[in-house]
Amino acid sequence: MSQIITPDDFDFRAYMVETEPQVRVVPAETWRATLIDHVRSGERITGATLPWSKTHDHIRFRPGEVTLWQGINGHGKSELLGQVTLGFGAQGERSCTASFEMKPQNTLKRWLRQTAMNDTPSEKAVHNMFDWSRGKLWLYDQVGSVKPEMVYAVMRYCAEKLKIQHMIIDSLMKCVRGEDDHNGQKDFVDMLCSLSKDLGLHVHLVHHAKKKESEDVKPGKFDAKGSGAIVDQVDQLLTVWRNKKKERQIVMAQRIEDDAARKAKLQELDEMPDSLLICDKNRNGEWEGQIGLWRHAPSLQFTGDNRRMPLDLIGWNA
Repeated sequence: MSQIITPDDFDFRAYMVETEPQVRVVPAETWRATLIDHVRSGERITGATLPWSKTHDHIRFRPGEVTLWQGINGHGKSELLGQVTLGFGAQGERSCTASFEMKPQNTLKRWLRQTAMNDTPSEKAVHNMFDWSRGKLWLYDQVGSVKPEMVYAVMRYCAEKLKIQHMIIDSLMKCVRGEDDHNGQKDFVDMLCSLSKDLGLHVHLVHHAKKKESEDVKPGKFDAKGSGAIVDQVDQLLTVWRNKKKERQIVMAQRIEDDAARKAKLQELDEMPDSLLICDKNRNGEWEGQIGLWRHAPSLQFTGDNRRMPLDLIGWNA
């Protein structure tokens, strides 16, 4: 079963204590084995992948890095990241989700639909998900604001005791005092970057994008709320954008009285993605761009094309 970690069940005080500063001056040959491995493998792309095969040559998630997931409220960034987390589990990688905006039960309900691939999961689907999740998924149970010191402690505990590889923090604004606390935001993200490197974690930090003149305008790298230093510090910036203009056009097209014209317009619109995953920063990779995704509403999954076939994330058909 997915293990739920709460402040009441675990004593995190030992993990809040800062260790003595480590000596960072080391011989160059410390990296001999790393460089030999690089020579042998060349520029082979490494790291955990997203669930959609068309992304595998473009975006990866490596130990010691931080990815900022940004989006406008209601555009599906947490839902998409939940599916991504299940995808990490399918690759045998361990993750802990610390959602300070949603109770673990609600996260689990979303995961249940995503793993069952429908909106009416059976009891068997519940057992299958929990059996599969053992050793793959953990949840940190604390809703509301949280002190950076606690996030630091939970990350250390997860990495050192549970061997977690992916830490999902949803969201940044629950970990600092407010949108105008730019120094607090900078210090918190700096802590995440340093700790991810020390622990070999990949940190996924959810953040809200500024509201532009219209939700039809895609947010960019300068649209993260708060301090501009946030984007400067992280390794990757991924934006989730929902195509609400398409949704409005579908409603209008459904009102067309002529059957042939209505079907033609709806087919034309169906070719357009429901959402975009946009990469505006990729420090350790060369690719930047956008990828179209289509949403399968019953399963709450995002799919790679307009057939909207949900992915078997936990091996139902294995």
